[in-house]
Amino acid sequence: MSNVTSHYGSGGIVERILAAVPDARAGSLAAEQLYPFDQLHGRELIATQDHAARLAPSVGDRVLDIGSGIGGPARFLAETYGCSVDGVDLTQAFVEASRRLTELCGLGDKVRFHEADATRLPFADDTFDAAICFYVGMNIADKAAVIGQAWRVLKPKARLVWTEAVLADGEPTYPLPWAVSSAASHLVDGETLKALFASAGFRVDDVIDETGDHVELALKRANSSIVPSPAQQQANEIVLGAEFVHRRKNYISSLSEGKLASLAVIASKPA
Repeated sequence: MSNVTSHYGSGGIVERILAAVPDARAGSLAAEQLYPFDQLHGRELIATQDHAARLAPSVGDRVLDIGSGIGGPARFLAETYGCSVDGVDLTQAFVEASRRLTELCGLGDKVRFHEADATRLPFADDTFDAAICFYVGMNIADKAAVIGQAWRVLKPKARLVWTEAVLADGEPTYPLPWAVSSAASHLVDGETLKALFASAGFRVDDVIDETGDHVELALKRANSSIVPSPAQQQANEIVLGAEFVHRRKNYISSLSEGKLASLAVIASKPA
C-alpha cells in the first residue's frame, strides 16, 4: 500500500493549515476552526454530521475511525458527543498532523491516532462501541480483510458507518481524489460492497445512495452568489495539493454522469 502513502503524504500540513486559519493562535485552537480543512471526504462536514448522528455515540463510548486522515471526523465526534476516538491511518504525514492538531485543540485526552494498516488493526477483539470509515475503501484492494477486522474489533451490537464511491455504469474519469489512474483505484459495485459486509458477519441495516447529495452540493456551491473566503476555497488544496481541484471536478462529473455512485452502508454486529 506504499502507493497510497505516496499519493497522500506530504510534509508541512499543520503549518499550511495554521497559516490559513483566521485568527489562529499558537498553542490554542478550537476544533471548529479546523472544520473547513480537516474534513477530507465527500460532502465534508455535512457528511460527518449526518453520519455521526447515525452512530450517536454516548459519553464514554470508544469509537474507531478507519482511515482517519488528519483527524477531522475523530475530533468532531469527541467534541460533539464526548466519546473517545482512536483513528488509524497508513499515511505517516496524516498521523503526525492529526496528533499535532488534536493537541492544539486540547482534545489529546479523548482522541488518539495510530499509524497502522487497516487490514491488521492493532486492537483487541470487541474493543469499540462504534466505527466509521469515510471514503477509504477505494484505495483498498482487500476490502474483505478491512471489513473483517472492523467486525473483529467491534463489540456485539456495535454499529459501523462506511461510505465509499462505487462503480455504477461505465468507467470514471481519472485522475480522481483517491487515485491518479485505475491502477491505484479499487472500485467495486454497490452489490459487491454490500455482500462483503454480510460475508464478514455484519447485519446490513441500510444502504443510502448519497450520489444526488454530492452533485447537488457541488452545483449549489458553483451557482452560489456567496463568495467563500480564500481559506474556504483552498481548504482541501492546502492539505492535498493544488491538483485536487481537477480531481474533484472529475469525481463530481463521474457521479453526475452515472459512472460512479456514492453509498453509505450502515451495518451492525449482531449480539
